[in-house]
Amino acid sequence: MKNIIYQYWKGDLKPGVKYSCKLMKEYAKRIGAEYRFDLNKTIAGKVVNVPIYYEPANPLICDEFDEYDNVMLCDVDIFPTEGLSDNIFDLLDGEDAGICTEPKQPYFRTIYASGGITSDIDKRWVEVCKKNWGVEYSFDKLDRPEVFNTGVVVISKAGLKKIKTEWPTFQQYVNQMREFPNFYRYFQDYFSAFIHLPTFNFKRLPNEWNCYMHKVGSHPNAKIGDNRPDNAKLVHIMFRTADDWSTDVLWRITNKPIAEWNLHLHKEWPNDPPKQDNSLVSQLRNISNVNS
Repeated sequence: MKNIIYQYWKGDLKPGVKYSCKLMKEYAKRIGAEYRFDLNKTIAGKVVNVPIYYEPANPLICDEFDEYDNVMLCDVDIFPTEGLSDNIFDLLDGEDAGICTEPKQPYFRTIYASGGITSDIDKRWVEVCKKNWGVEYSFDKLDRPEVFNTGVVVISKAGLKKIKTEWPTFQQYVNQMREFPNFYRYFQDYFSAFIHLPTFNFKRLPNEWNCYMHKVGSHPNAKIGDNRPDNAKLVHIMFRTADDWSTDVLWRITNKPIAEWNLHLHKEWPNDPPKQDNSLVSQLRNISNVNS
C-alpha cells in the first residue's frame, strides 16, 4: 500500500508547527508512509475565494495525490504520543474515509455560543445541506447534529475519486453558506456535510486518533477539556497560542496527565511551576482562550 501523510501551514513557521511536523514525519516513517508538508503553497486559493479555510485540504483538488492508496490530512496542532507505531491507515477496511467525532461538542453547543456556533444553527445548517445537496446528516441520541473534526482524516483512493467527481466544489459550498457565521464555511463543515452523501461510505474512527485538548468555554479560568483515553494515539492541542509553545511544553501536554504538566497556565491549573521555570511561564502567560 502506498500511503501519505499531508500537513499544511500558512505564515511564518512557529515552534509548535515545526514540532508537529517533525513528529508526524517520524511517525510516517515508522508506519512506512510518505510524508509531505506544504508551506505557504497556494493550491486551494485558485479555486475558492476563502483559501485559508481550505488549503489544508489541498490533496482533494491536487491530482498528484491520486497515485496513493490512502491520504491522511493532519493539522499542525496534532501530536502523536511517544513512540506511536500503530498504523492509522489500517483502520480503513474498504471505506471511502475515516474521521473522528467530537462527542462532547453537541452538548457544548447547547450552552455556549462561541463564534456564533450553536446547536440551533447546526440544525439550520443541516437543513440547508439537505435542501441543496441531498445530505442525510447524522444526529446523536439526543437529536443533536454530530460534530466531526477534520484535524485527522484518512481518505482512500476510491474516496478521493468520489470527492473530486461527486461532491460540490469548495466554492459552490461556500456560496451557500453566506447566511451563516464564518465557521460554517470552513473545510471542516464542508467535509462533515458531504461524507453524508448517499454514495459515500465513511467510518467513525476511534476517538483515540484525535483526542482534543481545549478549554471548556471562553472564561480565562475555564476548566480544561481533556479528552484523552488511556490509549491516546494522536493528541489535538487546541489551545490558542500553542503554536508558540516549546517542544517540552507540548510533549508534556501530549503525554502526561494534567496533574503532571507542572505548568502555570492560569491560577486554577493544578500546579504552579518551580521558580526557576519562568521561561515556561512566559511562554504560556498570554493564553486566554481556546478554539472549541
